[in-house]
Amino acid sequence: MGLVWRLYMQWKALRLPWRRDVLAGADFDGNMYFERFVRGAHRPRRLVVYRERLPLSEYSDTTIPVQWQAWMRHTRAQPPALAELAEDARRRERVAANVEKLARAEASVAGPSESAPALGPREQHQQLFQKAAPGERFQPENWGPAAASGADRKDRARRDR
Repeated sequence: MGLVWRLYMQWKALRLPWRRDVLAGADFDGNMYFERFVRGAHRPRRLVVYRERLPLSEYSDTTIPVQWQAWMRHTRAQPPALAELAEDARRRERVAANVEKLARAEASVAGPSESAPALGPREQHQQLFQKAAPGERFQPENWGPAAASGADRKDRARRDR
């Protein structure tokens, strides 16, 4: 970051009496997080200003890091530091690499005859449905309520009184 940008961010983070929104921090995507102090409220309102505008239907909880989500919901008192966000990004990269290694190891153990081609979510759903769905020759059986036992009749008689 340049010197001018750092000075601007420090200026936005100052808690001045006339300032309504105070900068709490930013994430690696460029989103900025603010606290809005309102007189009479028991806690400040927390909000995010996204780097780019998206259609309303595309905003979700997953567009911001988990650490910032916790801060926004007042689960944590202090905003996350950039070092914490960087460590979490490295952890996610390690997990993704481990998942890839595990998938390759399972594919090599299964052998070429047992390994199936990679299916997308839609194909997996269709394949699962075809396994669970009854065949074309399916005929439903007759169904009726089970005969009531003696204990059920006594309970019913008590309720009916």
